[in-house]
Amino acid sequence: MAEHHHHHHHHHDYAQANADHFSEKSRDYTTEFSTEIGKRCASAILKSYPFDPSQTEVLDFACGPGLVSFQLLPHAKKIIGADLASGMVDVFNENAKQQGFSPDKLQCIQTDILKDDSKELDGVLFDVIICTQAYHHFPDTTQVTRMLAKRLKPKGRLIIVDFIQDKDIEQFFGRLHDSNHAHIVAHKRGFASDEIINMFKAVDLQNPKFETAFQMSKSEMKSYPGHEVFGKIMQGDEDFIFKYFVAYADRA
Repeated sequence: MAEHHHHHHHHHDYAQANADHFSEKSRDYTTEFSTEIGKRCASAILKSYPFDPSQTEVLDFACGPGLVSFQLLPHAKKIIGADLASGMVDVFNENAKQQGFSPDKLQCIQTDILKDDSKELDGVLFDVIICTQAYHHFPDTTQVTRMLAKRLKPKGRLIIVDFIQDKDIEQFFGRLHDSNHAHIVAHKRGFASDEIINMFKAVDLQNPKFETAFQMSKSEMKSYPGHEVFGKIMQGDEDFIFKYFVAYADRA
């Protein structure tokens, strides 16, 4: 039991460290670079589920400032973003308000959905739950997947977008860690398809799929203002390619 308690405690501190970091970064997180990645994630998600603007209710988990949510909104009835970082939640809600969306169409809440007692989402179930570029931060991806699966309606779909594991992404995260981002623990340097498929199966999600979504080379990244967030790694001549997957599975 003690070991379990320790592990949970670790999750909390670690999640809080990430939340604090991303809260600080929230104001300058929305750049041309991050917006472009958000668009590509959204387009992969739209191909992965038959969205219906009159019906589809979406949870965007670990949503950040909502770069993907805002892209998906025309295709959904309602989107709720959830994030631990209060700074991100504020930016998301300010943007929604500025663009004239009512909270019953689009809103973000600060919550730790993994604690099972998220009052803000008490009993609310979703047609689609998305999680983009956050899985590599989670210490226990199966636990996250289990909690998200509980919040799907019957036949609802969980859709994940993240990095495909290969030598380029391994090297990139290694260098990121060596430079100045060591406090942001990337628990995973990308994912292999088997790992994601097995994770879905472990929590009884049905019909799991894993597909290449899009890719972006370093030279292409450098054409978008905002790539500087990665610091020195972007200098030098050697190119590398980030490959992203989209994976999804359904509640029975």
